[in-house]
Amino acid sequence: MSKHCHDEHCHDEHCHDEHCHNEHGGCCCESCQKAGSLEINEEEEHENKALEIVVTAVSLLLLILGFLPFFGENIQLVFFIASAVFSGYELIPSAIAELKEKHLDENLLVLIAVVAAFCIGEGAEAAFVSLFFRIGESIEDYSVERSKKAIKKLYDITTDKAVIIKENLQTEEVDVRSVRAGDLLLVSPFEKVPVDCVAVEDGGSVDASAITGEAIPIEIKKGTSVLSSSVNGPTAIKLKAAAEFENSAAARIIKTVEQSNINKGKADKFISRFARIYTPVVVCFAVLLAVIPSLITHQWAQYIHRSLVFLVAACPCALVLSIPLGFFAGIGAQSKHGIVVKGGKFVEKLAAADAVLFDKTGTLTDSGFEIDRVYRAEGKTEEDVLKYTALCEKYSTHPLAQTIAQAYTVQGEEAKLSDFKEYASNGTSVVYEEKTILCGKKRFLEKNGVSVPEEISAQLFTAFDGKYIGAVSLSGHVRESSAPTVKSLRRMGVKKLIMLTGDSRREAEATAKQCDVDGFEAELLPEQKTEYLKRLKRDGSTVAFVGDGINDTPTLSEADVGIAMGSGTAAAIEVGDVVLMNSNLESLVKAVKISRHTVRVVRWNIAFAIAVKIAVLVLGAAGFAPMWAAIFADVGVCIICVLNSARLLLDGNK
Repeated sequence: MSKHCHDEHCHDEHCHDEHCHNEHGGCCCESCQKAGSLEINEEEEHENKALEIVVTAVSLLLLILGFLPFFGENIQLVFFIASAVFSGYELIPSAIAELKEKHLDENLLVLIAVVAAFCIGEGAEAAFVSLFFRIGESIEDYSVERSKKAIKKLYDITTDKAVIIKENLQTEEVDVRSVRAGDLLLVSPFEKVPVDCVAVEDGGSVDASAITGEAIPIEIKKGTSVLSSSVNGPTAIKLKAAAEFENSAAARIIKTVEQSNINKGKADKFISRFARIYTPVVVCFAVLLAVIPSLITHQWAQYIHRSLVFLVAACPCALVLSIPLGFFAGIGAQSKHGIVVKGGKFVEKLAAADAVLFDKTGTLTDSGFEIDRVYRAEGKTEEDVLKYTALCEKYSTHPLAQTIAQAYTVQGEEAKLSDFKEYASNGTSVVYEEKTILCGKKRFLEKNGVSVPEEISAQLFTAFDGKYIGAVSLSGHVRESSAPTVKSLRRMGVKKLIMLTGDSRREAEATAKQCDVDGFEAELLPEQKTEYLKRLKRDGSTVAFVGDGINDTPTLSEADVGIAMGSGTAAAIEVGDVVLMNSNLESLVKAVKISRHTVRVVRWNIAFAIAVKIAVLVLGAAGFAPMWAAIFADVGVCIICVLNSARLLLDGNK
C-alpha cells in the first residue's frame, strides 16, 4: 500500500487508497473526493442515505433510553455506549487508518473526545458528541452531493451517438468517439450536435445555449461553425465534423471542470498546508490543557472536559472542505455561461485583474472583413493586384487572407504554386511560375528589399518578382459587445483598458475610438505585445490579456490570466486560462463578476470559520463553552460554509 498520495494537488498529505489515482485521473483520498470528484453512484447514494437514517434513528432511540429514570446507572451507561457506537461506527476504522498513516483529522479528534468523555464519567455527553457529529456529517455530505449534482449536470449536455453519412449516402449510427474530422454527419430534429462542426449547406437553426449561454437560436448557413452539444431545431441538417469528440467544446468544458483542482488558488493551497500543521498542534495544546492545570489543581475531570471541548471545536473540516468546494462551484457557475476557467488560481487572478489588454482583430473586431480599397502600381490593374495577393494568401489561415481568397478566386492556379511560407504577424511568400510573390505588411516587403510608397496606408502590400505591384486596404467590423464591455469593466474598477495590435496606426486609432479603450499600441509584433504586458506586470498590475490568434499565444501565456475567444485558433484556446466559448466579449464582464463573487465567498468562509473557532476555543479553554458549542464550531460552521459555497452555483442562473 502506498503511504503517500502521489498527487501533488491532493488536499491531504496522505492517501489511504492503494490506488492513489482513480480512473478519471483524480486523487482518491477522502477530502479530495468530497471536494472535487464529480462521480456519483446513484444506487450507492440511496443505500447510504437509508443506512444513515437507520443509524441516526437507532442512535437517537438508545440515547433517549439512556435518560429514562427507571433504569439504573449501569444500564443507562450501556445505552449511552451503544448510542455512541452506532452513530460513530465509521469513526473507529477511520481513526485507525489515520493513526497508521501518522495523520490526524477530525474523525480521530472526535473519537478521542468520545472515549475520554466516557473515561471521566460523562457518558451522556460522549453519546451526544458522537450522535451530533454523525448528524452533522450527514447534512454536510448532503450539501456537498447537491453541489456536485448541480455541477454534474454538465455531463448531460453531451451525446454518446452520432449519425455518419457514408459515400453511398447511407447513414450509420456510431459511437461519438469514433467520429473523425471531415466526416459528414446528419443531425435529426431536436437532437444534439455530437462534435464541433461546420455547416455544408444553408437551412435550419441550432440552440447553442448549453455551451455559450446565449438563448437566441443560430441560423445555419453554409460555413457556419456549430459547437458540439448545440440542440438542432425542427429541420434535419448536414454538418461536417471539424474536430474529434475529445477536442470539441463540450468535452473541453467537462474536462476543465473535472480538473479544476489541479490549478488551485492561493487560498486553497494555504488551507491545505494549514490543516496539516494545525491539527497536530491542536492535539498537543489539548493534552497540555488537560494535564498541566490538573497537576496543579488536581481537578482532572474539569480540565479533561475543557480539553475535549477544545478538541472538537478545533476540527478544521469547515476550511478544508468548503474552500475547494467554493472554487469548484464558482467554476461550475462560469461554465453555465459558456465560460471555461481552467482552475481556482485563475478565478483569483481574474477577480484581481486591474489591467485588461485586448487584441484587435478577432477580439474587439469580429473575424469578418471587406475590401475597402485597392491601390495599384503604375502599369498594373486592380485585378492584377487582387490576383497576386490572392495567390500569395491562398494557404494562409489569417482572417485578412481568407477575405482576399473569398473575394478573388484563383481556382486552377494551385498547380503553379510552390514553396508557400507564412511569417507570423508579417506576411506570406509563395513561388508562382518560378517567380516569388510577397504579401504582407509594409515593413515585411521593405525587409525583403522591395520599395513601397510611403503615402499608402493599407494592411496588405504585394510584390511580384521583387517589385511592388499594389496594396489592399480592408476594414473590419467592431463587435457590438466591445464598447459596452470596456465601459462595464471600467465601472467595475479596472484601471487600464488597452488595445494591442499589429495593424496600422490609422486602423488602430479608429477601432480604439469606437471601443472607448484608454489607449492603444499599433504596428506591434507578437514579442512586442508580450514585452508591453511584462512592463505592466513589473509595475505591479495584475494583467489579463484577451486574444484569439496563434500570434497571441505568447502573450496569453505570459499574462496573469490569458483569455481566449472560443472562435479563435485551437492554439489560443489551448494556451488560454479562460475561454469565452460564445466569443461574446460581454461574457468577460460576467466572468469577472462571478470570479469576484467566488473570492468574496471563499474569504468569508475563511473569516467566519476562523472567528467562530477562535471564540469557542478561547471560551472552551476557559471553561465557559459547553460541548454543543464545540459541535457547532466544527460541524455547524462546516455546514454553513458548504452551503455558502454552494450559493455560487446560483450565479449560473443569473
